[in-house]
Amino acid sequence: MIHIYNGDVVAELARRAELPGEHLAFREALANGPVTAEASTELRAQFLAAEYGRKLLRVRHELIEQVEALSAAMKHDEIVLWFEHDLFCVANLLSLLVRFAEHRRLTLVWNPQPLSQADLAALFESRSAVTPSMLRAARKAWAALTSDDPMDLNRFTKRQNPDFPFLRDGMRLHASRFPSLRSGLGAVEQRMLEIVVAGAADFRSLFDRFNVDVPRFGFGDGDILRTLRRMATATVPLLTMDEAPGSPPKALFRITLAAENVLRGDVDYARVNPPSGWLGGVNLTQHNYWRWDERKHEITPSPSAVS
Repeated sequence: MIHIYNGDVVAELARRAELPGEHLAFREALANGPVTAEASTELRAQFLAAEYGRKLLRVRHELIEQVEALSAAMKHDEIVLWFEHDLFCVANLLSLLVRFAEHRRLTLVWNPQPLSQADLAALFESRSAVTPSMLRAARKAWAALTSDDPMDLNRFTKRQNPDFPFLRDGMRLHASRFPSLRSGLGAVEQRMLEIVVAGAADFRSLFDRFNVDVPRFGFGDGDILRTLRRMATATVPLLTMDEAPGSPPKALFRITLAAENVLRGDVDYARVNPPSGWLGGVNLTQHNYWRWDERKHEITPSPSAVS
């Protein structure tokens, strides 16, 4: 038996709880950066090294080791996947469900609350088999997430799947990161600015509030800090930010007049700061991007994408 966890913290807690079998932490962030059907280990290594400020050689080596460990997991009589109900986990889980779809005994702990605060022994005893219908949904959802046409996501953002709890919410969170029809902001930036407006003037206050509301993005402090930096250094900044070195991150910030205009819907953020970067299989540029319609819960082509 082998357990695969979404990160090292829960893997270590499971070892301490003496759960039977081997324990493997899945060290990826497939909710971020290029995630295409053809995405190579090298492409992911380059993105992760640049995004997280790590040495490319080390990241490349770790990803190769992880691929080998996942391949070796197929020899175990049971694979237990441990994940939570948030976008970060959904992206990683979908990739593993597709990878292990042919395994003879694939089981899942799919928990609404943080696993680091849960009774892992009790959850292990109540684990459930991954059903064929769940695997079919996972294949289709993974294909949509990695597609270069984000409108493939729309089949998942509207309908609840009774065989795969949280799949709709997770895919909706992913799709909501595309520029909003109303403001041009992605949902992550929108939520951060609203938290600042509500009184969170420092990083710790913002971080503590960011993942409180359900459904959760599940991003760590590094992911949130990098998003804040991008908003503060954009051509038309949405924040002023005073950052101090150290761990955990320390920063003070306040919104700009431009942010107030964007939040009111008076200015389209995507027009003054054209989108760039990857969301799943989509490489966003000022000539290649789509919009998120939060009222209809669907992706729609932007004018520039079809002109």
